[in-house]
Parts: sequence; C-alpha cells; structure tokens
Amino acid sequence: MTMTRLPWNELSAAVPRAQFIPDVIWVSDGEGGFVALSRHDDLAGWQAAVQANRFVVTQVDDGHTPPGGKGQTPTSSCSMPSVVAAMLAALGPQPGHRVLEIGTGTGWNAALLARLVGDRGHVVTVEVDPDIAEYARVRLRDHGPLVVTGDGARGHPPAAPYDRVIATASIRETVPWPWIQQLRPGGRLIAPWGTNWCNGFQLTATRTPGGLTGRFSGDLVFMRMRAQRRTCWEPSDDEIQQAVTSTTVCNGVDLDRMRNPTLGLFAIGAKLDHICAHTYWNTLGRYHHLLEFDDAATRSWARLDADLNGTEPNTVLELGPRRLWDEIEAAYDWWHETGEPGMDRFGLEAAGGRQWLWLDEPDHTVRVLTEA
Repeated sequence: MTMTRLPWNELSAAVPRAQFIPDVIWVSDGEGGFVALSRHDDLAGWQAAVQANRFVVTQVDDGHTPPGGKGQTPTSSCSMPSVVAAMLAALGPQPGHRVLEIGTGTGWNAALLARLVGDRGHVVTVEVDPDIAEYARVRLRDHGPLVVTGDGARGHPPAAPYDRVIATASIRETVPWPWIQQLRPGGRLIAPWGTNWCNGFQLTATRTPGGLTGRFSGDLVFMRMRAQRRTCWEPSDDEIQQAVTSTTVCNGVDLDRMRNPTLGLFAIGAKLDHICAHTYWNTLGRYHHLLEFDDAATRSWARLDADLNGTEPNTVLELGPRRLWDEIEAAYDWWHETGEPGMDRFGLEAAGGRQWLWLDEPDHTVRVLTEA
C-alpha cells in the first residue's frame, strides 16, 4: 500500500508531523486575532493542536508580530493532515519521480514527498520567506529534499524537468509559466486555485505538447502566494457620497445562488474579471446584509444594501469607471442562461503564452486570463 492511500493519522505516523512544528505556534484568541502558544509553556495545549486533524498556524503577519503580540493574519502554516493526504493522492508521485514543491512551510510535506519518491527520486521545495526556509532546511537535513529560498513563481530551473509540481500556496487565476515550462510532458500539476471573487478550489492539470490543460474540484483553501494576495480598495466617506444610486430586484434566493459554492459561486467568479467580494451577513440586523465589491486597479466600487425583510427593491451604490454590480448581475444571468453549470464543467487551458478559462470544451472560452 502506498503512502498516498493511507489515512491521515497513518500518514502522520509514517513521518511524524510534530517533528516539523515549531516550538511556538499561533492559535485563535476568539476575537478574530491570534496569540502565541509555546510548547515550553503549555505542552498539553501544543500537543493537542499538533496531533489534531487541523492546520497549525506557524507564522502571522509575515513574521512581524512576535510572541506576546496579537497576530492579525496567518501567513504560514502546516496544513491539515487529511488535506495533505488528499493532495498527495491527487498528485500521485511515484518512486524515482522528480518533484517541485512551491511553499515549503515547515517542511513536513516535502519530507512526505521524499519518502514517496524514494532514493531514486528528487524533491525540490521553494520557500519565499528566508527564516521559514532556513527552519525547514534544518528539519529536512536527513530527509533529502533540496530547500531553495526564493520566489516560488519562478520554480527552480536547474533541477527541471519535473514529473510533478505541487503548490501549497494558492494561486490567483493564472498558473506561473515557469511551472508549466519546467513540467515534463505528461506530468501533473496540483495547486490551490481561486479568483478575486472566490477562493478554495483544486486545479489538477496535465502538461500537454502545447502547454497545460486542467480541471477543477473543491474544496481546497490555502493562503495566497505573497505576490498574488488580493489588493482591495475602499473609498472614503466623501467619495461614497458621490456614488451613483440605483436599485435591484436581487433577493435572498439570488444572493444565495451567487455566493453558494455548490451553485453559482465558481461560475460567476470564472466570468468576472478581477472583482473582489466582501460579504457582511446580518450587519444591519437579521436578514439585512451588506455586500461590497471592488476593483483596486480601476478604483471601482459597489455596495449592495440587501434588506431581505421587506419587499422593496434593494439599494445599490456604484463608483468608478466600472459598474461592478451591473457586471455581477450580468454574470449571474449568464450562469442561469448556460444551464447553471457547476465547477466540474469548467477547465483552464494554457497554450502559446495565453491562458483562459473554458466551459465544457477548451474552444468555448469563458474568460481570457492572460494574453500571449
């Protein structure tokens, strides 16, 4: 039985996760922030966190918040063991394979990969954060992977071509071209994938003679690659006073269909070009929501005041050269008119320096992600 078929607890037993977790981890403070938990101060708490089938936050705020401070944003972690096992099963590394991993983190995943490919294989893992890379380098010293400090989007050409490429940081829309170029024909790529509209999907792709072809599945939520983090724009109160006001008949059923992962969420995100969505449920009372949308590049913004308690049309405010709510409603209508497709009908194609999303067939383009 191969390691990729083992349950997550047996996977952890084969290469113990605890050996790769730092002495200080970060846990929720119950108020939206994170506080440090030290192995030396609370061994039982540390062990409970590490042994659970949960992700473990190992860095917050890109390392700028030290223990004793309140962390705001997780920026590195050791993934949930069951998710790690599922991704390795999808990747399918074989003895003798050469594997490129993007996002070393603690090094645990790289150690698992090294065990799978064996002595005849080779694992290269790339980490952008120098401190995290050095920590993993020490932990992996007896396991075989080469740890490279650098921008993961560039891959690692000296050890190419690779039979497999796996990312443990989410990419936004496009696959970095170096990953495609460094992947052997017929090789497989696994990466968490998302758009500005939605995140949390797995891209499983194969290297083709012309480039890359892939399909989507869910649910796979990872932190974004640092260079691809969302950049959002929020107008000032004075700017909001200049917004164009309109109304929409969009109701609670429509909102659920737009934002529900099992309904229109993926398709609408595939159709929309760089629109960030922020949903604030029940902000103004029970069934009274605020939804905000923005595009930082064009400084466009929209807000939907969705009071679902009444029967009156809901108010929309829009700013900037793009009328974002109009585009969202158009994408929603398109999803309905095309038979309300789920993510299983979508794919990503890369060829000739161009990448695009398609529906049902590669020649049925939904949106061009990048031109040649």
